[in-house]
Amino acid sequence: MGSSLGSMNVDCRIPAVAPTENYERLLQRRQLKRVIALGLGVLLFGTVGFRLVEGWPWFECLYFTVISVTTVGFAEIHEPSQPGRLIVMLIIGGGLLTTAMAVNTLGQHLLSNFHARNRTKMQRLINDISQHVILCGHGRLGQIVRRELEDAGRSYVVIETDAEAIAELQSEGALCLHGDATDEDVLQLAGVERAGGVIAAIGSDAGNVFITLTTRQYNAGCPIVARAEDPSSERKLKLVGATRVVTPYQLGGRRLAHAFLRPSAVELADLALGGQNDHEMLIEEIELPAGSAPHTTTLRDLDLGKRFRLIAVAVRPTGEERPQFNPATDRALAPGDHLMLMGLREDLDACIAWLTEAHG
Repeated sequence: MGSSLGSMNVDCRIPAVAPTENYERLLQRRQLKRVIALGLGVLLFGTVGFRLVEGWPWFECLYFTVISVTTVGFAEIHEPSQPGRLIVMLIIGGGLLTTAMAVNTLGQHLLSNFHARNRTKMQRLINDISQHVILCGHGRLGQIVRRELEDAGRSYVVIETDAEAIAELQSEGALCLHGDATDEDVLQLAGVERAGGVIAAIGSDAGNVFITLTTRQYNAGCPIVARAEDPSSERKLKLVGATRVVTPYQLGGRRLAHAFLRPSAVELADLALGGQNDHEMLIEEIELPAGSAPHTTTLRDLDLGKRFRLIAVAVRPTGEERPQFNPATDRALAPGDHLMLMGLREDLDACIAWLTEAHG
């Protein structure tokens, strides 16, 4: 682990897509060389063949080979013998094969340039955003996360290794990168230094650990929510810097049990987290903005229930992780404290706007 952390101090600025692009260019050069070599080979074969079989002058042998390869159908300057006609058929076959290879190489070149332009355009869009969420992994779990981010109005960048998933995301206009999220270069291309959050949702606990480590290296204050398949990985993820760790199987199992044992409580939790209807209740965590001068206030002074029909569920003081539930109305609140409020989406938005205007 020590050597791995040490090696991460090396600043690698080479784009993650560069090796792929270089490999594609290398393949294209090789294919182009094969096409040229095959074409020259066909011309050489025909010219030498006609010279040996028919005994024509070298230039006439070359001319006859060229009109045979291109199948232009000019009048023959000589009547070839039976072996000469066999050479003509071989030349025509070689010419057709060369043409097919040339068309294939040209098509691959055009397609490669098209993808390269798309990647460049996508990268420019990603470079223009900040405080976005980087979603690592777009499997079944990642798709749900992306929908929630969209519903919350958060900008995001998806990193995914599956080319089909990337093509679908691009067709929907989503910002995305085709690559491995455990690659430092890919995370840098996604703007990890200026990100407002990272969600490590790939199926490998080791990969999520590396994503967390890399994010902490480039963005020390970035909130990180990591997925853990093995409950024992939760401690490791928190040790390397994860803000929150979610174990889907444990969460799903508890949800199944509570749906049977406490169905009303599960329905209330669904309302609090937001359902399919925008007019349902949900819980929002709101930070009290700093005023023009340091001061304190209370829930009674804010009077959120009367002003906005909101219920104060809990208060999380600045610098603390655990919220204090059912706060008293005379509890002192300071700028930077977080209020957990329950209410309708429009009421919560109105409250945020009021707090920003009155105390911002």
